[in-house]
Amino acid sequence: MAKADLSEIVCSIARTLDAVGERWTPLILRDLFVGMTRFEDIRRDLGVASNVLAARLETLRAHGIVESRVYQTNPVRREYLLTEKGRDLYPVLATLIAWGDKWSAGPEGPPVVSVHRGCGQRTSGVVVCEECGEPLTAETVYWQPGPGARRGQGTMLVGDFIEAAE
Repeated sequence: MAKADLSEIVCSIARTLDAVGERWTPLILRDLFVGMTRFEDIRRDLGVASNVLAARLETLRAHGIVESRVYQTNPVRREYLLTEKGRDLYPVLATLIAWGDKWSAGPEGPPVVSVHRGCGQRTSGVVVCEECGEPLTAETVYWQPGPGARRGQGTMLVGDFIEAAE
């Protein structure tokens, strides 16, 4: 079944999902963030089929999130490296991990913890206001139309709710 194209929906979430919304993609990105770059290492780590991994990496490459480099010519072997655009996805993964650690880790606790290189302390993904540094939550944020706002597929009703929140 072909994946639905979300790129025409007037929504940053929908457009982002076109690039990173496949099931295996966040796990591939996780592996890349921890330093795993070789196709076979990622495939073995995740236990994902080669054709699925190749397709997901190609989508990430097409969106400028990873770049591939040949590290062996006979046979050709590639490594995959995060671009600046790809590294900018780190906060997204960090908050997904924080949510999973809180709600899905189980009684043993999280399987991995994040340690901040700067201070050496355990940390987790937190979203804060870029102006004042206060944490952002569903209760502390409201939405307004942005400069690219327009009604269309995926935004036929949400605009009424955004405008009502002003």
